[in-house]
Order: sequence, then structure tokens, then C-alpha cells
Amino acid sequence: MMIERGYGVKQSQFVEQTSIIAGSSFGFFAAGYNYQITYDNFLNGLGVTGTISQVGDVTGVAVLDIQGTNNFIRNLEQGSGISINLNPSGGIGIKHNFTTNSVGEPILQNAGSASPTFVSIEGGEGINVETTGQRIVITSAQIISFATVTMAANATETVIASTATPVLVAGTFVVGDVSADDFTATTGGRITHIGPQARHVINALVTLDVASGNNQLISVFIAKNGAIISTKMTESVSAGLPNSVATFANIVLDTDDFIEIFVRNESTTNNVIAVNAVLSVL
Repeated sequence: MMIERGYGVKQSQFVEQTSIIAGSSFGFFAAGYNYQITYDNFLNGLGVTGTISQVGDVTGVAVLDIQGTNNFIRNLEQGSGISINLNPSGGIGIKHNFTTNSVGEPILQNAGSASPTFVSIEGGEGINVETTGQRIVITSAQIISFATVTMAANATETVIASTATPVLVAGTFVVGDVSADDFTATTGGRITHIGPQARHVINALVTLDVASGNNQLISVFIAKNGAIISTKMTESVSAGLPNSVATFANIVLDTDDFIEIFVRNESTTNNVIAVNAVLSVL
């Protein structure tokens, strides 16, 4: 009669080793059989071949936190304006999370798009916009531009060479109130527009006399850049009996355009005297 006996396997005391020696194999049992597997195949079976390391800017915050033999995968946390969610596909979705007010015009446009747009704030007529540090400062600006020149008790004669040609009035003007951002003015009676293109109302009022003669028809004009632009206004003037004449123009002035008062004696070539005069722009 045969008796089956079980035999144990005696293992000797092993020499301690801190690493796997190249070409090593491991022994294992399966279904009553003894097997061996090489170290390389053992690692392949575990799926742990290769190394784990970080890439990217070393000054950044690493998702993988290597601490000795432990490798920690950090959680991503939501912050102000940032939302983090798991996608249905298993990925991690990081999105902006802004709320726009429905009242008025929002500064943030297309909030639902991949790249929302922050619009800029632009000043308009009478409004200044300035960035100071971390603030946008909106202030009211001067919306009225103006300039004035005047002349009083003038005795300088304006020489008339032809009854057909208006000429610049002669005399010394006084520069009055002038908005420095838009105009400059001179004692010659010239107002120059230095601001951006804009429409202005120009007024001219002149008290006229003549050096000699009676019932002289004297006309007053406003000129831009030396060219007549206003409707002619005419009065009859006799020497020693001054008469007032007024005219105006509503025109667009470009940068560096200038305006002046012109006069014409339509009756004779007798000289004209602009005794008093006002030229103003609004």
C-alpha cells in the first residue's frame, strides 16, 4: 500500500540585500507546481515599469508631491472666480466663474465663452477717464470751449484799396477769456482753434466809422483762415457818426483753423475805422 507524504521545503537564512541583483528570479507556487519568474518580467506583470517624475516650471506648484518614497497627488481647490469639477469623461474641468449684472452695460462681455472680454471704458464729450493705480477715475470735463477778443476806442484806420475786397480790421485787441485746451488768441484780433475738430458758433460785433465821407456802405464779415465765411452785414456810416454792425457763423473748425473780422467799404475807398469790436467763439 502506497502512502502519499507531504514534504516541506526548507529555506536557509538569506543574505540581506538592499537591491535586486541583475538577472535575479523569484520563485512562486501555483496549482501545486513550482515556478520562477525573472525580476524584469515580475515588474512588467505589476505594471510598475518606468519612473514617476515632475515636469514643467520648477517654480510652479506641483500636482505630484514627491516626499521620499511616498508620491502624493494633490487635490485641486476652487478659488475666487474659479470652479473645478469632474467631467463626465473623468477629466478635471477648470473654468472661470464670473457673474455679470443684467442692469446697464456689463464690463465683462461674453461671460460664457472660452475667452471672455473685459471692455475698456472710454471718455466721451465732457467726460474724462483716467487709470490711477488700481482705480479707474471718471470725472466731468470742461464741455464748453470759448474765446473772446475785444477792442475799444480804436482810432487806427483800416486801409481800403478796393470797394470789392474785404480786408482785416486794423487795431489792437485785448485778449479776453480763452479756454486754453481749445483756443489761443492774439492782440491782432485772431482766434486760433487748437482743439480737435468741432462745430462752433462765432459772433462778431463792430462799431464802424469812416475817415471821411457820408453814407458810406460798410460791410462786416467773419473770415476763416483769411477766407470770408459769414453772411455779409451792411450799414450806412458817415464820418463822425459811428454805426454798429453784427454778424455770426456756425461752422466746423479743424485744428489750427483761425478766425478774424474783415470789413469792406462798398461805396468808396475811404478808410474804415473799427472803433469798438468783439469777436467771440462758443
